[in-house]
Amino acid sequence: MENLIQQLRDRRIAVTPQRLAVMAVLQSRRDHPTADHIYQEVRRGLPAISFNTVYKTLEILCQQGMVIKVNPLHAVARYDGETGQHAHLICRQCHRIIDLDWEGSGVPVLPAAALQGFRIEHSSLTFWGLCPRCQTSGSREEDEHGDGSRTGIPL
Repeated sequence: MENLIQQLRDRRIAVTPQRLAVMAVLQSRRDHPTADHIYQEVRRGLPAISFNTVYKTLEILCQQGMVIKVNPLHAVARYDGETGQHAHLICRQCHRIIDLDWEGSGVPVLPAAALQGFRIEHSSLTFWGLCPRCQTSGSREEDEHGDGSRTGIPL
């Protein structure tokens, strides 16, 4: 808990029980939960918390680089508490998201002229395809087998 408190203080974000609860849920989950999943879990310990508070907290944490919003081409954003260098595999049928350890060098070297003065602050690497279950079952059920997982598979 002290680590979470220090992370907030280092970024000059007010430390509140609600923010700590949202961060604790993200750090304890091994998937990419939606805001609603996070809200439901936080509510177990803080029954009076509102969905709006959870959502605003997630947005603040995203703005500060403490959480990554994974927003595939479907409607619901998912949140990733793992902000270290990694890539995502996203199944285009069930929308499962799997983290891959990524030893890449981060942002590729781009010619200054191509950047047109743009300063890159974050990059992501996403691979789209079919997970093993969807390849064999032909499933079109969204998220049929969970919210995703962290595999630690090196890339």
